[in-house]
Amino acid sequence: MVEKVFKTLDDLVDLLEERGVDISDASSRDYAKRVLEKHGYYNLINGYNKLFLDTESETVRYRAGTTMKEINALYQFDRVLRDIFFRYILEAETHVKSLISYYFSETHGHKNYLIYTNFNTALRDSESKITSLIAEIQRQTATHSNDPSISHYLKTHGYIPLWVLNNILTLGTISKFYSLMLPQERQNISRCFNIMDKELESSLAYISTVRNFCAHGNRLYCFRTKKPLSTTPYHQLLAIEQNQSGEYLKGKRDLFACLIALKRLLSKNDYKRMSKEIYRAIGTLDKKLNLLTRSEIMNEMGFPQNWRTLNSL
Repeated sequence: MVEKVFKTLDDLVDLLEERGVDISDASSRDYAKRVLEKHGYYNLINGYNKLFLDTESETVRYRAGTTMKEINALYQFDRVLRDIFFRYILEAETHVKSLISYYFSETHGHKNYLIYTNFNTALRDSESKITSLIAEIQRQTATHSNDPSISHYLKTHGYIPLWVLNNILTLGTISKFYSLMLPQERQNISRCFNIMDKELESSLAYISTVRNFCAHGNRLYCFRTKKPLSTTPYHQLLAIEQNQSGEYLKGKRDLFACLIALKRLLSKNDYKRMSKEIYRAIGTLDKKLNLLTRSEIMNEMGFPQNWRTLNSL
Protein backbone atom coordinates (compact mmCIF):
# COMPACT_ATOMS: atom_id res chain seq x y z
CA MET A 1 0.00 0.00 0.00
CA VAL A 2 1.39 3.39 -1.01
CA GLU A 3 1.81 5.73 1.94
CA LYS A 4 -0.17 8.98 1.78
CA VAL A 5 2.29 11.83 2.15
CA PHE A 6 1.70 15.54 2.60
CA LYS A 7 1.33 17.54 -0.59
CA THR A 8 1.37 21.30 -0.97
CA LEU A 9 -1.41 23.07 -2.84
CA ASP A 10 0.87 23.32 -5.85
CA ASP A 11 1.58 19.59 -5.64
CA LEU A 12 -2.16 18.83 -5.56
CA VAL A 13 -2.86 21.11 -8.51
CA ASP A 14 -0.02 19.46 -10.44
CA LEU A 15 -1.51 16.05 -9.65
CA LEU A 16 -4.94 17.09 -10.91
CA GLU A 17 -3.43 18.51 -14.08
CA GLU A 18 -1.45 15.31 -14.67
CA ARG A 19 -4.69 13.36 -14.37
CA GLY A 20 -6.43 15.44 -17.00
CA VAL A 21 -8.13 18.33 -15.22
CA ASP A 22 -7.95 21.44 -17.41
CA ILE A 23 -5.70 23.83 -15.48
CA SER A 24 -4.15 25.44 -18.52
CA ASP A 25 -3.39 28.98 -17.33
CA ALA A 26 -2.39 31.00 -14.27
CA SER A 27 -5.95 32.08 -13.58
CA SER A 28 -7.35 28.53 -13.47
CA ARG A 29 -4.36 27.44 -11.36
CA ASP A 30 -4.98 30.21 -8.82
CA TYR A 31 -8.67 29.27 -8.73
CA ALA A 32 -7.82 25.60 -8.15
CA LYS A 33 -5.53 26.48 -5.25
CA ARG A 34 -8.16 28.74 -3.67
CA VAL A 35 -10.93 26.15 -3.70
CA LEU A 36 -8.61 23.38 -2.51
CA GLU A 37 -7.44 25.60 0.34
CA LYS A 38 -11.02 26.43 1.29
CA HIS A 39 -12.71 23.05 0.98
CA GLY A 40 -9.85 20.54 1.12
CA TYR A 41 -8.75 18.00 -1.49
CA TYR A 42 -10.52 15.09 0.19
CA ASN A 43 -13.89 16.86 0.53
CA LEU A 44 -13.88 18.45 -2.89
CA ILE A 45 -12.03 16.06 -5.19
CA ASN A 46 -12.48 12.65 -3.58
CA GLY A 47 -16.05 13.59 -2.76
CA TYR A 48 -17.23 14.95 -6.11
CA ASN A 49 -14.97 13.60 -8.86
CA LYS A 50 -16.98 10.46 -9.69
CA LEU A 51 -18.96 11.87 -12.63
CA PHE A 52 -15.83 13.50 -14.06
CA LEU A 53 -13.68 10.35 -14.16
CA ASP A 54 -12.87 8.52 -17.36
CA THR A 55 -14.39 5.11 -16.67
CA GLU A 56 -12.45 3.48 -19.50
CA SER A 57 -9.07 4.41 -18.05
CA GLU A 58 -7.21 1.86 -15.93
CA THR A 59 -5.69 4.67 -13.87
CA VAL A 60 -7.29 7.78 -12.37
CA ARG A 61 -7.97 10.00 -15.37
CA TYR A 62 -10.49 12.79 -15.82
CA ARG A 63 -12.74 13.21 -18.82
CA ALA A 64 -11.56 15.78 -21.34
CA GLY A 65 -12.97 19.19 -20.48
CA THR A 66 -13.05 18.66 -16.69
CA THR A 67 -12.44 21.90 -14.81
CA MET A 68 -12.14 22.82 -11.16
CA LYS A 69 -14.98 25.31 -11.62
CA GLU A 70 -17.38 22.57 -12.63
CA ILE A 71 -16.27 20.24 -9.82
CA ASN A 72 -16.75 23.11 -7.37
CA ALA A 73 -20.16 23.92 -8.89
CA LEU A 74 -21.30 20.35 -8.14
CA TYR A 75 -19.91 20.68 -4.61
CA GLN A 76 -21.81 23.93 -4.04
CA PHE A 77 -24.99 22.43 -5.49
CA ASP A 78 -24.76 19.56 -3.01
CA ARG A 79 -24.42 22.04 -0.13
CA VAL A 80 -27.60 23.80 -1.24
CA LEU A 81 -29.35 20.45 -1.62
CA ARG A 82 -28.38 19.42 1.92
CA ASP A 83 -29.73 22.70 3.27
CA ILE A 84 -33.06 22.24 1.47
CA PHE A 85 -33.59 18.66 2.57
CA PHE A 86 -32.45 19.33 6.13
CA ARG A 87 -34.87 22.24 6.61
CA TYR A 88 -37.88 20.37 5.32
CA ILE A 89 -37.03 17.16 7.16
CA LEU A 90 -37.03 19.28 10.32
CA GLU A 91 -40.54 20.48 9.43
CA ALA A 92 -41.75 16.90 9.13
CA GLU A 93 -39.84 15.88 12.25
CA THR A 94 -41.47 18.58 14.37
CA HIS A 95 -44.93 17.56 13.20
CA VAL A 96 -44.37 13.85 13.84
CA LYS A 97 -42.87 14.47 17.27
CA SER A 98 -45.87 16.57 18.23
CA LEU A 99 -48.29 13.85 17.13
CA ILE A 100 -46.35 11.12 18.93
CA SER A 101 -46.24 13.02 22.20
CA TYR A 102 -49.97 13.80 21.93
CA TYR A 103 -51.28 10.31 21.17
CA PHE A 104 -48.88 8.46 23.46
CA SER A 105 -49.54 10.84 26.36
CA GLU A 106 -53.30 10.69 25.75
CA THR A 107 -53.24 6.94 26.39
CA HIS A 108 -50.42 6.48 28.91
CA GLY A 109 -49.86 9.87 30.51
CA HIS A 110 -47.10 12.33 29.73
CA LYS A 111 -44.37 10.75 31.88
CA ASN A 112 -44.78 7.01 31.32
CA TYR A 113 -42.60 6.57 28.25
CA LEU A 114 -40.07 4.49 30.21
CA ILE A 115 -42.59 1.79 31.10
CA TYR A 116 -42.01 -1.38 29.08
CA THR A 117 -45.67 -2.47 28.92
CA ASN A 118 -46.76 0.84 27.37
CA PHE A 119 -45.22 -0.34 24.11
CA ASN A 120 -46.20 -3.12 21.72
CA THR A 121 -44.87 -6.26 23.42
CA ALA A 122 -46.46 -8.45 20.77
CA LEU A 123 -43.90 -7.47 18.16
CA ARG A 124 -41.11 -9.81 17.11
CA ASP A 125 -38.01 -9.22 19.25
CA SER A 126 -40.05 -6.68 21.22
CA GLU A 127 -38.13 -7.26 24.45
CA SER A 128 -34.75 -6.30 23.03
CA LYS A 129 -36.18 -3.46 20.90
CA ILE A 130 -38.19 -1.85 23.70
CA THR A 131 -35.38 -2.27 26.22
CA SER A 132 -32.94 -0.71 23.75
CA LEU A 133 -35.31 2.21 23.09
CA ILE A 134 -35.77 2.95 26.80
CA ALA A 135 -32.00 2.79 27.35
CA GLU A 136 -31.45 5.18 24.43
CA ILE A 137 -34.01 7.65 25.80
CA GLN A 138 -32.27 7.56 29.17
CA ARG A 139 -28.88 8.05 27.53
CA GLN A 140 -30.02 11.05 25.51
CA THR A 141 -31.72 12.53 28.59
CA ALA A 142 -28.50 12.22 30.59
CA THR A 143 -26.50 13.76 27.74
CA HIS A 144 -28.79 16.82 27.75
CA SER A 145 -29.17 17.07 31.53
CA ASN A 146 -27.78 20.63 31.45
CA ASP A 147 -30.36 21.77 28.91
CA PRO A 148 -32.45 24.47 30.70
CA SER A 149 -35.81 22.91 29.83
CA ILE A 150 -34.65 19.42 30.86
CA SER A 151 -33.02 20.50 34.12
CA HIS A 152 -36.05 22.68 35.02
CA TYR A 153 -38.54 19.82 34.80
CA LEU A 154 -36.22 17.39 36.57
CA LYS A 155 -35.62 19.78 39.47
CA THR A 156 -39.18 21.09 39.71
CA HIS A 157 -41.25 18.01 38.88
CA GLY A 158 -38.86 15.07 38.98
CA TYR A 159 -39.75 14.02 35.43
CA ILE A 160 -39.71 15.31 31.85
CA PRO A 161 -43.00 15.42 29.90
CA LEU A 162 -42.81 13.65 26.56
CA TRP A 163 -43.51 16.85 24.62
CA VAL A 164 -40.44 18.43 26.26
CA LEU A 165 -38.31 15.31 25.88
CA ASN A 166 -39.10 15.28 22.15
CA ASN A 167 -36.96 18.38 21.70
CA ILE A 168 -33.80 16.44 22.49
CA LEU A 169 -34.59 13.01 21.04
CA THR A 170 -33.10 12.33 17.63
CA LEU A 171 -35.31 11.59 14.67
CA GLY A 172 -33.83 8.09 14.60
CA THR A 173 -34.99 7.50 18.18
CA ILE A 174 -38.40 8.97 17.43
CA SER A 175 -38.66 6.68 14.43
CA LYS A 176 -37.97 3.67 16.66
CA PHE A 177 -40.39 5.03 19.28
CA TYR A 178 -43.15 5.18 16.67
CA SER A 179 -42.41 1.66 15.42
CA LEU A 180 -42.89 0.30 18.96
CA MET A 181 -46.07 2.18 19.86
CA LEU A 182 -49.34 0.29 20.27
CA PRO A 183 -51.17 -0.31 16.94
CA GLN A 184 -54.07 2.07 17.65
CA GLU A 185 -51.71 4.91 18.56
CA ARG A 186 -49.65 4.31 15.42
CA GLN A 187 -52.77 4.35 13.28
CA ASN A 188 -54.06 7.54 14.92
CA ILE A 189 -50.82 9.23 13.87
CA SER A 190 -50.57 7.76 10.36
CA ARG A 191 -54.15 8.80 9.61
CA CYS A 192 -53.02 12.40 10.02
CA PHE A 193 -50.94 11.83 6.86
CA ASN A 194 -53.55 9.67 5.11
CA ILE A 195 -51.22 6.68 4.95
CA MET A 196 -50.90 3.29 6.65
CA ASP A 197 -48.83 3.02 9.81
CA LYS A 198 -46.27 0.72 8.15
CA GLU A 199 -45.81 3.31 5.40
CA LEU A 200 -45.23 6.04 7.97
CA GLU A 201 -42.74 3.82 9.79
CA SER A 202 -40.81 3.32 6.55
CA SER A 203 -40.89 7.04 5.71
CA LEU A 204 -39.63 8.04 9.16
CA ALA A 205 -36.77 5.54 9.06
CA TYR A 206 -35.78 6.73 5.57
CA ILE A 207 -35.80 10.47 6.24
CA SER A 208 -33.92 9.83 9.48
CA THR A 209 -31.02 8.36 7.50
CA VAL A 210 -31.01 11.29 5.08
CA ARG A 211 -31.19 13.74 7.98
CA ASN A 212 -28.02 12.23 9.42
CA PHE A 213 -26.27 12.61 6.06
CA CYS A 214 -27.28 16.27 5.96
CA ALA A 215 -26.27 16.96 9.56
CA HIS A 216 -22.80 15.48 9.04
CA GLY A 217 -22.15 17.20 5.73
CA ASN A 218 -22.02 13.98 3.72
CA ARG A 219 -22.55 13.92 -0.05
CA LEU A 220 -26.28 13.95 -0.64
CA TYR A 221 -26.96 14.18 -4.36
CA CYS A 222 -25.73 10.60 -4.91
CA PHE A 223 -27.24 9.22 -1.67
CA ARG A 224 -27.89 5.48 -1.64
CA THR A 225 -29.03 3.13 1.10
CA LYS A 226 -29.45 -0.64 1.41
CA LYS A 227 -32.84 -0.47 3.12
CA PRO A 228 -35.43 0.75 0.60
CA LEU A 229 -38.42 2.99 1.12
CA SER A 230 -41.67 1.04 1.01
CA THR A 231 -43.42 1.19 -2.36
CA THR A 232 -45.99 3.97 -2.69
CA PRO A 233 -48.71 4.78 -5.25
CA TYR A 234 -46.41 7.55 -6.53
CA HIS A 235 -43.98 5.01 -7.97
CA GLN A 236 -46.66 3.64 -10.27
CA LEU A 237 -48.23 7.02 -11.04
CA LEU A 238 -44.85 8.31 -12.21
CA ALA A 239 -44.40 5.18 -14.34
CA ILE A 240 -40.96 4.52 -12.89
CA GLU A 241 -39.17 1.62 -14.55
CA GLN A 242 -38.76 -1.63 -12.60
CA ASN A 243 -35.96 -4.19 -12.59
CA GLN A 244 -36.37 -7.94 -13.14
CA SER A 245 -37.14 -8.42 -9.46
CA GLY A 246 -40.00 -5.93 -9.66
CA GLU A 247 -38.30 -3.19 -7.63
CA TYR A 248 -38.60 0.33 -8.95
CA LEU A 249 -35.25 1.59 -10.23
CA LYS A 250 -35.76 5.08 -8.79
CA GLY A 251 -37.39 6.35 -5.65
CA LYS A 252 -36.54 3.36 -3.49
CA ARG A 253 -32.92 3.64 -2.27
CA ASP A 254 -31.90 7.11 -3.47
CA LEU A 255 -32.50 10.79 -2.75
CA PHE A 256 -35.73 10.79 -4.72
CA ALA A 257 -37.09 8.23 -2.25
CA CYS A 258 -36.60 10.82 0.48
CA LEU A 259 -38.54 13.35 -1.58
CA ILE A 260 -41.38 10.84 -1.96
CA ALA A 261 -41.38 10.27 1.80
CA LEU A 262 -41.51 14.02 2.43
CA LYS A 263 -44.32 14.39 -0.10
CA ARG A 264 -46.36 12.25 2.28
CA LEU A 265 -45.27 14.01 5.48
CA LEU A 266 -45.25 17.70 4.55
CA SER A 267 -48.20 19.98 3.99
CA LYS A 268 -49.03 20.65 0.33
CA ASN A 269 -47.64 24.18 0.56
CA ASP A 270 -44.42 23.08 2.25
CA TYR A 271 -43.88 20.35 -0.31
CA LYS A 272 -44.45 22.73 -3.21
CA ARG A 273 -41.97 25.19 -1.71
CA MET A 274 -39.41 22.44 -1.29
CA SER A 275 -39.93 21.21 -4.85
CA LYS A 276 -39.50 24.75 -6.16
CA GLU A 277 -36.25 25.22 -4.24
CA ILE A 278 -34.84 21.96 -5.61
CA TYR A 279 -35.87 22.92 -9.14
CA ARG A 280 -34.14 26.29 -8.80
CA ALA A 281 -30.98 24.69 -7.40
CA ILE A 282 -30.84 22.27 -10.34
CA GLY A 283 -31.38 25.18 -12.74
CA THR A 284 -28.56 27.17 -11.13
CA LEU A 285 -26.20 24.21 -11.45
CA ASP A 286 -27.28 23.57 -15.03
CA LYS A 287 -26.05 27.01 -16.06
CA LYS A 288 -22.58 26.14 -14.74
CA LEU A 289 -22.30 22.75 -16.44
CA ASN A 290 -20.12 22.34 -19.51
CA LEU A 291 -18.99 18.72 -19.38
CA LEU A 292 -21.71 17.11 -17.29
CA THR A 293 -25.35 17.13 -18.31
CA ARG A 294 -28.48 17.81 -16.31
CA SER A 295 -29.56 14.21 -17.00
CA GLU A 296 -26.37 12.81 -15.42
CA ILE A 297 -26.98 14.81 -12.26
CA MET A 298 -30.65 13.82 -12.09
CA ASN A 299 -29.75 10.17 -12.57
CA GLU A 300 -27.29 10.30 -9.65
CA MET A 301 -30.05 11.84 -7.53
CA GLY A 302 -32.45 9.08 -8.59
CA PHE A 303 -34.86 11.70 -9.93
CA PRO A 304 -36.97 10.67 -12.95
CA GLN A 305 -37.41 13.31 -15.64
CA ASN A 306 -41.04 13.79 -14.63
CA TRP A 307 -40.29 14.22 -10.92
CA ARG A 308 -42.12 17.55 -10.70
CA THR A 309 -45.37 15.74 -11.51
CA LEU A 310 -45.35 14.88 -7.80
CA ASN A 311 -46.55 18.43 -7.16
CA SER A 312 -49.95 17.64 -8.62
CA LEU A 313 -50.36 14.11 -7.30
